[in-house]
Amino acid sequence: MAWVLPLGFEENDDVMMCMIANGTYSGTPDYHLVYINVIYGAVLAALYSLTTAIEWYTLSFAILHILSMSVISYCILTTPNRARWERVLWLIVLYVLWARIIIALQFTTTAGLICLAGCMLLLRERKRARWSGVLLVIIAALIRFMAAGLVGLLMAPIIVYTYRLNWRKYIAVVVMLTAVVGCRVANKAVYDRDPEWKYFREYNQLRAQLNDNPNAYRMTTAQLPEGIDPMDYQLLLRFIPDAEQIDLPAIRQLSAVVGAVPFKTQLQNLHRLDKYAVELVILFALLVLMILTTGNRDKRIFLVLYTLFMMILIVHVSLDGFLKNRVFLCMLAPMIATDFMLLPNTTGLKRRWGIGIALIGLSAWYGYQTYEESTTAEYNRYMWSRMQQTLLEYVPREAYVTTIGTSMFMEATTPWHVWPYESRKYTLGWLTWCPFNKPVGHSYRALLREDMYIFTDLNYTREHTALQRVCEQIDKHYGVPTEIVWKVRNGRYAIVQLKIKNQKSKI
Repeated sequence: MAWVLPLGFEENDDVMMCMIANGTYSGTPDYHLVYINVIYGAVLAALYSLTTAIEWYTLSFAILHILSMSVISYCILTTPNRARWERVLWLIVLYVLWARIIIALQFTTTAGLICLAGCMLLLRERKRARWSGVLLVIIAALIRFMAAGLVGLLMAPIIVYTYRLNWRKYIAVVVMLTAVVGCRVANKAVYDRDPEWKYFREYNQLRAQLNDNPNAYRMTTAQLPEGIDPMDYQLLLRFIPDAEQIDLPAIRQLSAVVGAVPFKTQLQNLHRLDKYAVELVILFALLVLMILTTGNRDKRIFLVLYTLFMMILIVHVSLDGFLKNRVFLCMLAPMIATDFMLLPNTTGLKRRWGIGIALIGLSAWYGYQTYEESTTAEYNRYMWSRMQQTLLEYVPREAYVTTIGTSMFMEATTPWHVWPYESRKYTLGWLTWCPFNKPVGHSYRALLREDMYIFTDLNYTREHTALQRVCEQIDKHYGVPTEIVWKVRNGRYAIVQLKIKNQKSKI
């Protein structure tokens, strides 16, 4: 599937973490991968120390994907009391979802898939299978704790339903949860022992919560904490923070204000679920069909409660965050797997037709999405290689690059060869306050450095757009009038620098 489909990263988060791990960004292989646990990062750093000829970051994900889908396939094909057509049809759905996942390779969905495989092994009778599941869930939590937690939460009811009061089976779960929490504590301890990394970690977590929270975009000037400039806040939401103006204490205040948004306001975010309307309708139709056709009273009650649980969880995630597609996929895959394991044992022509049509419809819908995503990926790859990467070659080695907006398609590079980026450093965005960039990237002052280059869409240089606003804020806060100096451009993008108009300015 990876050879047939245009495999690539979904976002530049993975590109940057890969660059940190392989030493391109940090100068030497490093385990501070920010979003991935330092234990997993240390393993990658050790492998890159042996050789950088192999992109271990991508290869490890590929191996874990294949292992996870092999486990999921095994669990489905060996589930007793299931007709052959049921096993094949459900497996097709999961493979179609997998195609959608690997076409935009991402650490969040990777962790979700691994955790799903681990939880399915926890449901097996053999001890060896359950302990293998424990290991997979721990690995998933190392890669993306929140994604593993979300999948684990969705699988927890079926695990409890299956285990019942057999306490011996819960031993593996307790060991697993203890190990996951221990790895989480160890990760925090490593970052906390260095004041700079501790500061960066908290700042980045709070910044990400604001950027991913639709309630943050509804705040008015009157709601902002005292001392925070409205334009600085708007630029923060556009991933261009001036961390000298909005520092850690300020971002804590903002996080508290956004977190106190009334429930009535949060409910306005539910309209964003309409983009998943097809998937949700099919999913709940499946559940209703299963509830109506099962003759087992306990299973019927459990199906009703599980349906309510899923609805509450989806709503809860949407109240304070953008339900991104990668998160929804992490929710949909375990829901589909749970539906399969809870299929009624009774058979009937209507049930077969209903389930078959629903599953074929879901497969067709995600097959179409995969096609659309592959078209977008091909376009981004073309724009990156022909229009963007050629501009970046103008930037000298050892120089710094920042972006205005999110129009640079770094993720369109091949995931198997991220190391050719050489030693250019990227700043701002989620790398604000990153110790690898000290002291560059902590303030808009750094944008005036001679070795700082700005990648921008041409539209961002027009009046009242982001780059122009940045210039205005530099003048406002630091008394430094600036001008945009064109370095190189093509029909869509440009590399520019900011220069001081008046050399007597107080910077």
